[in-house]
Amino acid sequence: MSDDPAAGKDVPIDLHTTLAMLETDPGAVYQRLRRETSIVRLKAIGRIVFTKAEDVYRVKADIEHFGSFDTTSPMQRAFGGHTLMRKDGCEHMRERRAMVGAFEPSLLHNHWQTEFDALTETLLDELAQLTTVDLFPALAVPLSAGYLKLVLGIEQATDAQLFRWAQALIRGAMNAGLDPEIFQESDQANSEMNECLDQMIERHLRNPNCSVLSVMVNQPDPIPLSQIRTNMKICIGGAVVETRDAVLSTLYGLLSNPEQLRYSIDQNAWDRVCEEGLRWMAPIQASPRIVKKSLVMRGVNIPKGETVMAIQASANHDEDIWDQPHLFNPQREPHGNQAFGDGSHQCLGGNIYRLLVSKAVLPKLFERFPALSLVNQKAVKFTGFAFRGPTSLPVNLR
Repeated sequence: MSDDPAAGKDVPIDLHTTLAMLETDPGAVYQRLRRETSIVRLKAIGRIVFTKAEDVYRVKADIEHFGSFDTTSPMQRAFGGHTLMRKDGCEHMRERRAMVGAFEPSLLHNHWQTEFDALTETLLDELAQLTTVDLFPALAVPLSAGYLKLVLGIEQATDAQLFRWAQALIRGAMNAGLDPEIFQESDQANSEMNECLDQMIERHLRNPNCSVLSVMVNQPDPIPLSQIRTNMKICIGGAVVETRDAVLSTLYGLLSNPEQLRYSIDQNAWDRVCEEGLRWMAPIQASPRIVKKSLVMRGVNIPKGETVMAIQASANHDEDIWDQPHLFNPQREPHGNQAFGDGSHQCLGGNIYRLLVSKAVLPKLFERFPALSLVNQKAVKFTGFAFRGPTSLPVNLR
């Protein structure tokens, strides 16, 4: 590694990969790139991408050369403000610390475990009335929305609102062409979210609880209301879709591998299943970073000022770390996967998601429905470049 640009060659350009390939089968694209040219500029998205695990980690952890601060991306307009995701250093840490109280380890088992058990039992009671069902709308959607409303402290919002808001925020944040119609959608969503958040803030000031919003507004020295709002929107925009997709991907991995399912049930290995699901199909596939200082990696010059993409979905399938990474296998030797990121911007909600899935959803689902099986394994389709998961998951409950 060198900081001297003269020491490296220009970033190679990939003209072969298309947006359609990244939407339908990104795994095949990343496997080829890891083998042939692991640092490359994809013309289809206009970004330099990093596909090897070592490099993806470096991009997220090396704060000398890479950062998140960016006021030029469409995210600021889409979210109605400058979120902590696009900040670094003390400013980022102040806003991050404002939330951290909701994720204290003592709360995970003394409070959130009980909440997640109750939510899961309610949803499984509803499933028990059925024989064949699509787990996308019947379980993953209400589970993700219900879980998020509890953790964030926005019980007033409906499930439909959460997903509509999330989609509007995501589309707005990816609106590189600055399409005014797309921003109109995110503007409307921002107006509705602000109204909801302000009403919930009044409740949390009167009756504090363990939720993220309540923790933020009841700080001795709270961050400004504008930042409370925008950072709550980050949680909505990512977590509701991410949780839905991660749960569905994990369930598909289990149900399409009966031997692994039997092992998981027999060994009560739900922690391993949860981690393998995150590794096997990262729900958020890529993360942007700004190059703060030019450097050379793998003989390639990475210029200052570039917006680059760290592909955690590819890092989680790096053959240097994982044996047969394309296979869903909770019995494999555990290594830290990068689904929830690394460094100062590592996802705060990672452990609370793990609690939900490994301690509530998976054990209770398979205890209640031990004969759970896929209706048609080949019919399940995955899609998405930034967020990725199954579009449906029809199962037989008995």
